[in-house]
Amino acid sequence: MNHEKLLSIGAFAQATMLSPKALRLYGDRGLLVPVSVDRFTGYRYYDPDQRSRGRMIAMLRAASMPLEGISTLLALGSADPEGALEQLAAYESAVRNNTESTSTLLAAVRAHLKGQDMDNVTTVLEPERHLISIMLHAFVDGLDTGMKQSLEQLQAFADAEGLAVTGDPFGIFHQEITPDSDGPLEVCLPVDRLAAGAAGTNDAPVRSYRLAGGRYASIRVSGAETAFPAILAAYDQACSWVEEAGATSVGPPHEIWHVLPWADDPADMTVAWPYA
Repeated sequence: MNHEKLLSIGAFAQATMLSPKALRLYGDRGLLVPVSVDRFTGYRYYDPDQRSRGRMIAMLRAASMPLEGISTLLALGSADPEGALEQLAAYESAVRNNTESTSTLLAAVRAHLKGQDMDNVTTVLEPERHLISIMLHAFVDGLDTGMKQSLEQLQAFADAEGLAVTGDPFGIFHQEITPDSDGPLEVCLPVDRLAAGAAGTNDAPVRSYRLAGGRYASIRVSGAETAFPAILAAYDQACSWVEEAGATSVGPPHEIWHVLPWADDPADMTVAWPYA
């Protein structure tokens, strides 16, 4: 191939704000493949028309977009420009939410260093309640979908059994749900009485039982404060209140969903930690 009009890897790196090392990685990943590789020297050459793609990759990587996301975005860019813009907007929204979450968590750590302000923690005495529930295993990126499906199944079960829903749905976090841990989360629906028998699928059986009453340290959060990982600050504050009160936590924390995370209105929930 005639290399006269092509750019060497050094010239292309300078024109795209990408290092030769990065260009080799992106070439091997199929993200930015040179148009020619000299079979004797291994030198890589790029078409000048690839400069725009290279600079977009540089900017997206500087914005911390994963390589898989960049690959999808650029593939859409040529086939479906509107779809590419929608994906870019979704990523921008996620970055903004993550920034807000990071600020919330750093504020919580700052409170530890300066001394916690517990004025927004309240105590609640809950009576015994009848529940129907489903155990859900999900990582954080699949949590909303899993919760929605579980609540739909619980509502269908309540309707079939003639049970009346008596309060907001909530979750009992038997283990944490993060990008690396899948719980389980017990999705619960308060009802007026016990069901006649268990039901549901083998993978998601419905349980009906009485939840004992007790005291809870509660904190209500809404909007961006409810998103992961910002929500961890509320858990920390409720648990810190229990510790500073000289009490003992007596079970896993609850998350009461006054407005569901996927609803049109901003999410609204209460984190409640049982104590004695």
